[in-house]
Amino acid sequence: MVQSNPRFGFKFLTDNYLVRGFSTSECASCYLHHYKRLHSLLPDRLLRQILQEEVTLHAIPDGSDRFALTLGLSRPYDNEGELTLRLRVDGDIVYVLSFTIVPGEVVESTVSEALLITRLQGIKGCYQQIGIAIRALHEVAPNRLLLSALQGIAEAFGVRAIAAVPACRQTSYKNAAASAFKNEYDNLFSELGFSMSATGFFTSDVPFNQKPLTSIKRGHRLRAKKRRAFKHNIQLACARFIDNSAMDREPLH
Repeated sequence: MVQSNPRFGFKFLTDNYLVRGFSTSECASCYLHHYKRLHSLLPDRLLRQILQEEVTLHAIPDGSDRFALTLGLSRPYDNEGELTLRLRVDGDIVYVLSFTIVPGEVVESTVSEALLITRLQGIKGCYQQIGIAIRALHEVAPNRLLLSALQGIAEAFGVRAIAAVPACRQTSYKNAAASAFKNEYDNLFSELGFSMSATGFFTSDVPFNQKPLTSIKRGHRLRAKKRRAFKHNIQLACARFIDNSAMDREPLH
């Protein structure tokens, strides 16, 4: 990567790398930890494909529409997370989740490391395709779908926690859009039961805790049960992809 892009090795020095307010040493720590872990976890062939192109973790055919969850290097938002999960509808990217494997201490977690979510949003102009995806995929919203995929990746990597950046520390945060940022991040992770640290980071164990079905209105329980089963299958499929790829691992040179 550095041979093809010399700036790649110094990207952690960019303004607001990953999170507003990280020190240079924290940025460097996250950057180095992430790539050391990828290097130790993934076979050479898969790692090269993820960094240079992208891989399909799970494809979901449904009638005339085809849905796929893919994983690749974050582009062009290089400072908003090292890897990006993408929901594609008929090949087009409609929703993204960017994350980095970071030391637990930088997000005030007691575990040794966490997957830090730094970007979770839909692509402008894709509202119709997002609607198609929701209707076809058991009424599961794209952000919840990508979070299920991320839990599968965490489990395959042996990472026990997922953290998320609060709205006000997003690299692209703007006061004029404060309400939208809060809804996309703070409200979502609070609803999912993430706890909040003193500096505002949201954290949760993997897998996420879920409300008991008995707490859901009787008429909605069957649909909720189907949605949970679908998300669980997504989580398992993504974990299985990583696990199967890791079995093919060859020594890195």
